[in-house]
Amino acid sequence: MSTLSIFDAARDAPDDVAAVDGAAELSFRELARRTEPLARRLLAARPPALALTPRADAGSLSWLYAAFATGTPVLPLHARAAAAENAASVARASAMDVEALPLGEPGPLRLTVIDDDAALVHLPTSGSTGTPRLVQLSRGAVLASARASAQNLGWEPHDRWLLCLPLSHAGGLSIVIRSLLARRAVLLFEPGPGGMLARIDELSRVAARATLISLVPSVLAALLDAGFVATNRLRAVLVGGAGCAPELAARARAAGLPLLTSYGLTETGSQVVTRRYAERFEPLPTRDGVVSSGHPLPGVELRLTGGSIALRSPALFSGYLGDPAPALDAQGWLTTNDRGELGPDGELYVRGRTDDVIVTGGENVDPLEVEAALTSLPQIVAACVFGAPSARFGEVVTALLVSADAALGDPARLATLLGDRLARHKLPRRALLVDALPLTASGKLDRRACKARFAELASDERD
Repeated sequence: MSTLSIFDAARDAPDDVAAVDGAAELSFRELARRTEPLARRLLAARPPALALTPRADAGSLSWLYAAFATGTPVLPLHARAAAAENAASVARASAMDVEALPLGEPGPLRLTVIDDDAALVHLPTSGSTGTPRLVQLSRGAVLASARASAQNLGWEPHDRWLLCLPLSHAGGLSIVIRSLLARRAVLLFEPGPGGMLARIDELSRVAARATLISLVPSVLAALLDAGFVATNRLRAVLVGGAGCAPELAARARAAGLPLLTSYGLTETGSQVVTRRYAERFEPLPTRDGVVSSGHPLPGVELRLTGGSIALRSPALFSGYLGDPAPALDAQGWLTTNDRGELGPDGELYVRGRTDDVIVTGGENVDPLEVEAALTSLPQIVAACVFGAPSARFGEVVTALLVSADAALGDPARLATLLGDRLARHKLPRRALLVDALPLTASGKLDRRACKARFAELASDERD
């Protein structure tokens, strides 16, 4: 059975390519050689956790492999996160920075068997509260997640999985874990301080060498804008982290991409619901402007509790570090803050977060439905819909739009265009145009930043 040890991988497949870093192809033997002195340093220090700001490069891979092999939990920090947020996470995990580690001791590298219940990683997440928490994922949980993914996708001898997602998030880290377990290669792409969208042409060239790709919708859209089309070697493009709009799914299909939408969260270490591999070239089912995320992966149970998505799986997290409250209910279920519907074949449609619902004049409005209607208009490139406070209605439907048509900043114009598609209470009563919508560090739509941007612009208009 494959393990999460680079040293075992070097014995199993010494000369196979483990990572492609630019023009360099690094074997498992070479990466094990680079990892050994780092593992010695961790064994000498025995820190409660290793604080690492990882990049998609061989140096960061070696530190991750060293932590995996020695049983040191990893605290991956995002380079673009606020310094105070990272400092709070480091303090909560009692983590030691790589620069503070002593030199390792000479002699044989003495590794022990690590229990599956041991923590592998502490992943920062803000959840719906905005307050950073650390999600504890055990070794057993990440192994279960990787195996469930492999049961859906399978592995081929020369697979190379593009790693362009941040390693400080579950999506990026899961690619490293899956590839190490399968003794397959990761194709490294480091966006750098300018972000992914600033290097989209280069990403397109690197992606053309991959057999498996994981993206968020905004990056997929940018790749398609850059003219990216499927190569003969491309087996699957997994899209997650945010909802995939029907128009984007149609564009991807027109470009010949084998598209697999997915749903997951930090607390599950990555995807738990994914389109079936055999369906990768088929049109994606859509309900009320929302594209199907697929079916539960093997070992994952899913149900709806009051409209909220609830999950039970061996890939679920152990809890939030430092929080004594039980993470799961007595039967092992996690009820998420995500709303969903099930289709006739058991497929999941994710309809946003429970805390995103707009209650206006006593009516509930789904922002995803309104966003889908807005972006169906050819004049609108992107949209973010949310509730703004109203003394009369409690909240009013509000939109931040990217469009070259200034007339679309007028709610009356939007009502004319969408009145036959949306009920009156769902139509935006306020709208402002911007050059681009704020995104999180991982490329997802940042709804909090959109709300703050709207408030700022609206205040400027009043002034």
